Amino acid sequence: MDIFWGIPSEEHIAWGGMIALYLFLAGIAGGGFLTASLTDLFSKERPTKLIKTGAYIAPVAIIFGLGLLVLDLSKPFFFWKLLININTNSVMSIGTYIISVFVSLAFVYAYLVWAESATTLTGIWAKLVQFSSRFFVLRKPVALLGAIFAICTTTYTGFLLSAITTNTLWSVPFLGLVGVPFLAVLFLVSGVSTGLAATLLGAAKSDGLKIYKKLDIAFIVMEMILLALLYLTVNPIYFNGSMATLFWIGVVGIGLVLPLVLSVYGLYKHSKWVAPVYGMVIVGGLCLRYFIVYSGQLF
Repeated sequence: MDIFWGIPSEEHIAWGGMIALYLFLAGIAGGGFLTASLTDLFSKERPTKLIKTGAYIAPVAIIFGLGLLVLDLSKPFFFWKLLININTNSVMSIGTYIISVFVSLAFVYAYLVWAESATTLTGIWAKLVQFSSRFFVLRKPVALLGAIFAICTTTYTGFLLSAITTNTLWSVPFLGLVGVPFLAVLFLVSGVSTGLAATLLGAAKSDGLKIYKKLDIAFIVMEMILLALLYLTVNPIYFNGSMATLFWIGVVGIGLVLPLVLSVYGLYKHSKWVAPVYGMVIVGGLCLRYFIVYSGQLF
């Protein structure tokens, strides 16, 4: 078996790096949208930079991820057939419509956030913003509806893998609850954490981010607990062999333990220390998707 940085070569598996990256970007998109929309809906301060960053991250990340997904298809130019062939018994078919709605809402929300703050434009752009002003009232309803579909999109990535019931790593139920895939819960927590981290990176120079930093610490701890439960639930072979380095160093060390220690330290000693911490959270989230996708197909 050919190994590069702990990851087997693509010809040995059905779902490879593009799928892992797509799952990661879908999580980033959902987490970024949730950060922006929930702040917009419930924060009295409504930090503009944070909301803008999360709102812009969502459509960019999900479109890029979908592009990778289409390229991974054996016949990429026929991807549109997924939109016209409805199969309520197919997780992928249901997911296609969930993501389609989320993409639409993400773009509308990002545009409304941009247009409402675009006060220095001139010419045709100023006229466009003036025309759009009549729709500003829809910003919060779109934020609320989009938050629901952001959660659905992030959890769908876990349901997608768990639909392959012959794979004991992907199909393990959450705490023994039939119909609740462990990966759906894990990817939701990880997606919110990485999306929040990416948003904090973009809004690093803003004030009033302490509550968000504490939230990301909470999500890191939750992810650590979930991974510990997963480790105790499935066959330990998934965490050994060629994937051990990726999991223990990439996911656990770089993605969870170091960010947790540095985040706690940063809250009290170095409040502006953002980029190293949240950069590692994002790298860890990417390593997690690669680990789950590859390890699940090796054993």
